[in-house]
Amino acid sequence: MARSRLAAFESAGERGFIGGDGRDLGLDRETQSVRPRSGGLMRGISLARQDDYLCCHRALRHYENFRVVSFFVPTHLRPHFWAIYAFCRAVDDLGDEYGGDRLRALSRFEGELRRAFQGKATVPEFRALAETIDRFRLPMEDFLALIEANRRDQGTVRYARFDELLDYCRHSADPVGHLVLALFGYRDDERRSLSDATSTGLQLVNFWQDLDRDLAQGRCYLPEEDLDRFQVTLAMLEARQPTPEFRRLMAFEVERAQAWLSRGSALEGMVPWRLSRQLRLYRLGGSAILQALRKQAFNPFLQRPTVGPWDTVRMVWQVLVPGVML
Repeated sequence: MARSRLAAFESAGERGFIGGDGRDLGLDRETQSVRPRSGGLMRGISLARQDDYLCCHRALRHYENFRVVSFFVPTHLRPHFWAIYAFCRAVDDLGDEYGGDRLRALSRFEGELRRAFQGKATVPEFRALAETIDRFRLPMEDFLALIEANRRDQGTVRYARFDELLDYCRHSADPVGHLVLALFGYRDDERRSLSDATSTGLQLVNFWQDLDRDLAQGRCYLPEEDLDRFQVTLAMLEARQPTPEFRRLMAFEVERAQAWLSRGSALEGMVPWRLSRQLRLYRLGGSAILQALRKQAFNPFLQRPTVGPWDTVRMVWQVLVPGVML
């Protein structure tokens, strides 16, 4: 959520994080006036809700490692991906960037979510989300878990054991995979478990990618048991010292994240082709960031590891032509 969106939330009071016409969220008149009217994109979506889904589309301009809505997502599902993604981005930004009382803001956010489940949403993004929730019978608990993860971030800045970090991932990442599967009609335990592995792997990738940023905010997701094992202290981290011990620690964390991504890859063979390609793109994106960390000799302080243009071309090619390496 851009700074203007956070300011809009602060000034919007009980209306939520969007004003009545969307302009205070950066939804310009040009975007408001353009409503897809042809076949696929808004198929089955009422005219009254189409502008609300376009508000959700604005969230896609926020920087992210992986394109959430890509060519591989069926056209008629894209607006519903927008709605889910807008929710995920907004709740994360409230938890990470909001300058006011974050816990209060998250409680107001939850209140609007509950109104959406009751069919009484007052905010454009939540009105769109309400339609998606109703159409795909999405459970409230996955949305509540995402809010809970951001509540935890306000009070928990360290994790003693990896098991505790995994529990955080069950709230911060795994629910997103559940919601995506539900859009495609899958709710079985086997697919959800594999999705959890991929989602957890991607969350771990994000932790190690943003280690420098998180430390600047007084937060560290490296488990204390791992710091002790590799003889790395918090003082070393705060000093941004890429000691041999620290590099060995990061090598361990990189390979563990890779193992989680690999564990979830079996899901790609258990879903329709388009979703399979999308999942593969997520996995390859996470793996590309881990490879960038390897190339930096496991020093995330050197620069923030990202997916470059050539990496993106290579990933898309690998997604379209499995087994081909560039």
